[in-house]
Amino acid sequence: MKMNRIATIIAALFSCAAFFSAPRAAASAVPGKFESFVPMDPIMRISQVKPGMRGECRTVIRGTEIVSFPAEVVDVIKNDGSPRNLVMIKVSGEVIERTGGIASGMSGSPFYINGKLVGAIGYGWPFSRHDLGLVTPIEDMMALWDNPEVIPSFDAALIIPEKPAAAVKSEDAKSKKLDEMIKILIKSRDINLSNSGSSDVIPRHPDDLTGEIFVSGVSARMASNIGELLGKEVTTFGGTGASGGGPNIGDRSKKVKYDATLKPGMAIGTSLLWGDVEIGAIGTLTAVDRNGRFIAFAHPFMNMGTTSAVLTEARISGVVPGLMTPFKLGTTGDIIGIVTQDRPQGIGGRLGRFAPAASCTIDMLDVDSGRKFQRRFQMVQDKYQLSTLASPAIVGCIEDLWGRHGGGSAKITVTYAGSALPEGWKRTNVFVSERDVTKEMLAEFNLMTQLFAVNQFQELRPFGMNVNVEMTQEPRVLYIDDVELPKGPFHPGERVSFDITLRPWRKPPFVRTYSLVIPEKVTGISELLVRGGGIAEQNAEYMEAAWRSISSLPILLKEIDAKETNDQIVLEIRGQEALSDQIKRAQRGNPEDLMNDKLKSEIREEKMNEGSMRVIRTNYYVDGIIHKLIKVEGDAKPDDDNDKGDDDKETPEAEEAEEEVVA
Repeated sequence: MKMNRIATIIAALFSCAAFFSAPRAAASAVPGKFESFVPMDPIMRISQVKPGMRGECRTVIRGTEIVSFPAEVVDVIKNDGSPRNLVMIKVSGEVIERTGGIASGMSGSPFYINGKLVGAIGYGWPFSRHDLGLVTPIEDMMALWDNPEVIPSFDAALIIPEKPAAAVKSEDAKSKKLDEMIKILIKSRDINLSNSGSSDVIPRHPDDLTGEIFVSGVSARMASNIGELLGKEVTTFGGTGASGGGPNIGDRSKKVKYDATLKPGMAIGTSLLWGDVEIGAIGTLTAVDRNGRFIAFAHPFMNMGTTSAVLTEARISGVVPGLMTPFKLGTTGDIIGIVTQDRPQGIGGRLGRFAPAASCTIDMLDVDSGRKFQRRFQMVQDKYQLSTLASPAIVGCIEDLWGRHGGGSAKITVTYAGSALPEGWKRTNVFVSERDVTKEMLAEFNLMTQLFAVNQFQELRPFGMNVNVEMTQEPRVLYIDDVELPKGPFHPGERVSFDITLRPWRKPPFVRTYSLVIPEKVTGISELLVRGGGIAEQNAEYMEAAWRSISSLPILLKEIDAKETNDQIVLEIRGQEALSDQIKRAQRGNPEDLMNDKLKSEIREEKMNEGSMRVIRTNYYVDGIIHKLIKVEGDAKPDDDNDKGDDDKETPEAEEAEEEVVA
């Protein structure tokens, strides 16, 4: 069986609209303005920290209660990267005896000496004594706010004009434009003015203590895939499928909480996806300032730089001891703010500020059991995170609901919408595999999320997807067995009827009658081609010849529409152009006559309009290809003689069977 692929000439986009709703409008920051972060607590400079000094750390080990435990400075260690220094501490006391040492999830736990904030626990060593750890100094953590901040707007993204403005010719105008571009670059909200991004911290490679990222609501296999994509170890909290709460588990979307307070030592979470599917991490809050800003974690989450992940409350179920590293087991709660900084020194953001989010709704039917499911989740509106995480999250959720992976069939309709797609854009495809049908789905989802999220033409904000999927273990395959033609010869412009024998998997075959029109310029030996969508599909040559490019989002989507899918039966008459027309073009010798710069969608539309090509959509994965040679001679016949049959003249048997085949 074939695998449907999106042509390599199409690469760039994604969308089904919905916001992460919050009544307050999020204002965009002013790029280039930096405001120093001053913690509410007094701080102790790293130059004042000496070996042997004693203090305490604050964290949560169960529920939301903040507890403290003693800590002693072992040494101050210089570092070439960022952070510039690290403080080695030794912890002790009843809390540490209960946890088995410094645990993953304690990252960001503030360390105080004489009531002054020194920094926060950020790193530890696996398979070692868990009473030793590394503190990131507060001076380094404060420096993450030396970077620009952006809080995305809730307003719809501006529509970028498809046509360029008038050409600029004068050198003065060019210089002026160049100056404006330089100013924009200087103010760029993503320029990092202070950090190299290096995280080569200390010999013997200590681990950060965020704990592995947690992934829930997807299959274990896709959770592992997400971990590989993000370069993180993954903890799964189990799925939300049939084995974990029934078809509809209720609204798991997070609520927005406006009256939350932040306190150093409290457990917090940050999420890239949330709802029925969640991807995030739990850590500890380090410090807050008078403007509602915070710093936490004492090391990067994903080291994304400027971001707009959500900040949540968190509740700790307990600390699980371990030989490698103890870890906190917990869950995230209501959304209380936004994470705007993700740097080597930690994460930072604002309480009570929010950003728009992309959304996804999945409606699934398990055909074999008759059960229906619905899942919803939202995603950080970041082009790179959307491109990376949306497809494995969707496929992992489907796989989790199905309760298995392996051979089977899937029919999927995805509707994308966004600010530049008011009518939405829809794509349907059918996938079949003897070994791994969800893997087949993932390949297309990966490409489509990239096409919409990282396209060169237009940001889609708001942005979202509706996914409708039917899953079954049965191979829903329709085979093309035979094609029967009347005897020729035929004439240019003539409509030719023919019978196609189709056979569903392990069901009786049936016959369907179709017709095509022979192009008026075709002569000689020609070909009737009946095939499954994507098999022997012709690709336009304009890209290789550099005659034409895809220059706008609508054109790109039209090209994707023209790309065949696995559930189609494609009928086409191909033939040589009449010799007289070839001679005329050669005699004229005009470059435009010799160039074939039409887009694939335009070529297909012409063929459909003249009747020489037809595409029939089915509910099956169509497999097979049959070539039939026909002889075309003479001139075009009069209109009265052109009709040798039409698609309405079908046998009763075929008509009844067709209801099983055609959507």
